[in-house]
Amino acid sequence: MPRFTRLLLASHIKNLAEGKTVAVGGVTGLYFRKSRYQNIFFLRYQDQTGRHDLSIGTYPEISLAQARDLAAVTRARISQGENVLEQRRQERQKLASRAPKRITRSFESVARAWVEERSKFNYWEHDAKGESRAIRILEMHVFPHIGKTNINKITVDDVFNVLSLIWTTKHSTASKAKTYIYKVFQWAIAKKMCTLTENPGDIRYSLGILMEPLKKRVTTATHFAACAVEEIPLFFVESARYDSMSARATEFAILTCSRSKAVRLATWDEIDFENRIWTVPVDHDKIKSEGRDRRIFLSVQAIALLKTLPRFPESNVIFPNLRCRPLSDAALTMFLRGMHEARFAEDGHGWVDPVTTKVNGNPAVITLHGTARASFRTWAKSDELGNNRRFDQEAVELCLLHSKRDTYKGAYDRAYLEKERRLIMDAWGDYCWSMRGSDSGAL
Repeated sequence: MPRFTRLLLASHIKNLAEGKTVAVGGVTGLYFRKSRYQNIFFLRYQDQTGRHDLSIGTYPEISLAQARDLAAVTRARISQGENVLEQRRQERQKLASRAPKRITRSFESVARAWVEERSKFNYWEHDAKGESRAIRILEMHVFPHIGKTNINKITVDDVFNVLSLIWTTKHSTASKAKTYIYKVFQWAIAKKMCTLTENPGDIRYSLGILMEPLKKRVTTATHFAACAVEEIPLFFVESARYDSMSARATEFAILTCSRSKAVRLATWDEIDFENRIWTVPVDHDKIKSEGRDRRIFLSVQAIALLKTLPRFPESNVIFPNLRCRPLSDAALTMFLRGMHEARFAEDGHGWVDPVTTKVNGNPAVITLHGTARASFRTWAKSDELGNNRRFDQEAVELCLLHSKRDTYKGAYDRAYLEKERRLIMDAWGDYCWSMRGSDSGAL
């Protein structure tokens, strides 16, 4: 640590570079540290509990001479055996206990209290995703901007700035965020947790005026790009050329028309090979409601695929990465992108959705979600293939793990259509493997 050969002078302090710590001189252990945020005098000493740095004061609030005087007095107290650190802590506690308590509520704390009260009174009883969706949108799009701000200091401009970031690109999400913000303020005002007289999230007043220019710029929502149904068999022929976990996970997701998360996190104990059933755990399912049938009936092809996969003692995950952890969503996306680029190099077309386009007008590269689910749903209802009459369409929805859409949420109709669902999944497996010839039953 640099030291001056003589006593530190006021001119030395003024000319000292930021980040430097120097010995002051005059009192043993007295130092001065200069930084961008605070210039501080501190006393470095050692007692039975160890070495300590005790703040003497900040410059220029106290002068160099005052710092030496205070340090000398403190050093004398330490020499007499006083525990100056403990005494200072006790003094601060006394001051804190005497100070009047100010209740400051941030928007985030109020919003979480609002969610908690709604949950307590089963507000989302008939909306299984309601609570998790509200928390997710608030955490992702609202809290990062106004979450820490005192709720009484949030203005209409603040709310507009939050919504304008996603209003034109994620309009559905922005609309939900707007509703949540409005409801939080409405509840806070009613609960006397907020002193505002006008709800900053009320679209009928000032916020609506600010949002007007954005209304005509809303981007039309697009669906997940999916593989054309007639190209699904060719897709499985080309995917078979790749020897990777991401390739097998992609094929399994399509064969089971499942979401990426459920596939990536799937473990061997979820598979009943004898009865050809995969039971998706509630934590891996998009819908968290209780009593939901999460069984996926596996085709011969899906079972055959699983039987070719190695098992690792380090992990129970079916599709692990090189570190025996679940594959990431990006890994499956990159696999599909690689397939697209390889095919594009051959035919100049690649693996694209014949219907969905990107913003610039180019065809969109297929996605796992679109191919595993939309392609399956289109196949299952295709009148050209005769599947619209061949399959029970309610059973098709159950194959996708979609909940019953009747008024009573399946309270009376508890038929799981197991036989029909097995028939559909077996037919889908046969279709996916239809160009792999004798390889249709085994990989």
